[in-house]
Amino acid sequence: MLFQNNSRWATSFILATALISGCGGGASESPEPAFTLQLLHISDADGSDTTALNSIAHLSGLVHRFRNQYPQQTLLVSSGDNYIPGPRFNAANDTTLTSLLGKPEVGRADIAILNALGVQASAIGNHELDLSTKQFTDMIKPDGTWPGARFPYLAYNTDFSTDTNTTGIRVANGGNTAEQSGKVSGWSKVTVGSQTIGIIGASSPVFANITSPGGLTFTPALTSTEPDITLLAAKIQTGVDEMTAAGIDKIVLLAHMQTLATEKALAAKLRNVDIIVAGGSNTLLADSNDVLRTGDKSAGDYPFLTQDAGSQPTVVVNVDADYKYLGRFMAPFNAQGVLIPGRFDTVRSGAWATAEVDNPEGLTISGTIAQVRDAIRAVLRSKDGNVFGKTGVFLEGRRALVRNEETNFGNLSADANLWYARLHDSNVQISLKNGGGIRSEIGEVLAVPGSISAATLTAPKANPDANRQAGEISQLAVETALKFNNKLWVFDVTATQLKSLLEHGVASLGSQGRFPQVAGLSFSYDATRTAQVLDATSFLPTTAGERIRSLKVGNDVVVRDGAIVGNASRTFRMVTLNFLAEGTNTAAGGGDGYPFPATADFVNLVKLETTMSTTTAGGATSTATATLGSEQDAFFKYLKTFHATTPYQQADTPEAQDTRIQNLGKRSDTVLN
Repeated sequence: MLFQNNSRWATSFILATALISGCGGGASESPEPAFTLQLLHISDADGSDTTALNSIAHLSGLVHRFRNQYPQQTLLVSSGDNYIPGPRFNAANDTTLTSLLGKPEVGRADIAILNALGVQASAIGNHELDLSTKQFTDMIKPDGTWPGARFPYLAYNTDFSTDTNTTGIRVANGGNTAEQSGKVSGWSKVTVGSQTIGIIGASSPVFANITSPGGLTFTPALTSTEPDITLLAAKIQTGVDEMTAAGIDKIVLLAHMQTLATEKALAAKLRNVDIIVAGGSNTLLADSNDVLRTGDKSAGDYPFLTQDAGSQPTVVVNVDADYKYLGRFMAPFNAQGVLIPGRFDTVRSGAWATAEVDNPEGLTISGTIAQVRDAIRAVLRSKDGNVFGKTGVFLEGRRALVRNEETNFGNLSADANLWYARLHDSNVQISLKNGGGIRSEIGEVLAVPGSISAATLTAPKANPDANRQAGEISQLAVETALKFNNKLWVFDVTATQLKSLLEHGVASLGSQGRFPQVAGLSFSYDATRTAQVLDATSFLPTTAGERIRSLKVGNDVVVRDGAIVGNASRTFRMVTLNFLAEGTNTAAGGGDGYPFPATADFVNLVKLETTMSTTTAGGATSTATATLGSEQDAFFKYLKTFHATTPYQQADTPEAQDTRIQNLGKRSDTVLN
């Protein structure tokens, strides 16, 4: 099974030895390894807080067991997205964690967990930067009684010197990881037994559009929505060549590329990289003999084996997110530092599933991790009992749906923003937000163990521990789903600008965070037509785009048959997220690459965080701590006004039945009917 999909593998000798090496002992035809590295890896603790907290104790026990089995051969790394802004992240700011963190602050509980696991290096993921490079720097550097991260963050293709926040924690390439606590660099080295292992990091250039990188610059610079793989590989290769010139012959790349296909493509273009630890795609690779969690399916073999640009074997490894699995690769090297595929150990290597219980199989779990976890749980428990409204249906916020089509949660949250903005200005007509800003569903995904039927989607089930009834929507649920709590801005857009914004929203499809969720308007699009292309500097269209076929605001027909109807300069009052409007810069172009003008050029701009201080919604003052003028505050108050007693009942519809956003590949166009 391990080698079924490796059609690019060139030599029949490797195929022969691989087939002989079936299940774990290696093949007598292959040479004995000169050294075997036990690589343990994690990534992407950025999905379900509950799953991550329930699984981390077991994972710590597996790390302890495997490290004790091979104390002179073990390396533990992460490929990034070790946290995400949200309830678990914010709970670390609670004073009840003082004794555990030294100095409570958002995100520090996640870093404390990584420290207790003994992580030795990590790539920088996009979520590390979601709250700016200053927040990232403040989290990982020592601060009084806070020790900071006891490992370096690595990204060779990232220029830290252009960012004022990370410049102070940047160190030169080639240092020892043990001496780089709370630092950032391009590549480092670690001594494992008698061997020197080189570790190099890489962050996807798309970070420029999907997070808040401040002054960081990434190579290669984006000229479209996707990175140039050839140029990216060339940049990483420069770092790899520095490592081999320093005499390092065993190299691990921590690559946070968002898609496993990108990491696989890099594997074939690089030389002398032995192992690529992928990150950002939450993809589960597993051996045929791995025991997976109920309902999980492998997306491919562990490891993915291919041939590098120098005709040497190289592998890509990845496991699913939220501490559900510990990746373990027993990497056999010959005396020249080259992997020996015929000696791959498919019994010990693979995805090791965790369980959501303490101390399974008599493992020794980390006491520090258990204490941090329990303190975070206590903070979250109080928030899950703070209820704002009810729903009788599953609110669809899952990544695969909300980034590809209209969903009921997208509609509800866009409606809430529009209603909230109208409290200040009754002339606001439309609401636009990005699907990527919705980070999870509100409800339950129920799958019967062993069933081959689709999972059942329901409204939130009760939580007796928090005294929350079934169907009730809590502060915790809202903070989890709207993790970023963007502020709301109101301004005027022309008909031409509105069409351009929506063209951008559907220009690059396939689980893109930019995909729009809207209120006050409806539109259709045809994905087979020409997509909009923006200049990477000015954010002005170099290709206008022809995908938006119909567009209506209220009863006003704005686009018919792809062309603007009426005065193209007429304006509409819009509410949107400050992330989309401004991104991290005051120059043109907003978050997710939206083609907004420079901040100074917004027409009739009102920032609701400065105007909503005295506003209540018919007495429905939020009892949560959401910032006034923010998306969470809008949602809390909307729920209390309209769904405190009457549950929201608009079930999500299949794409063929969506009406606000009509994909003409799935249905006919009825926008203007």
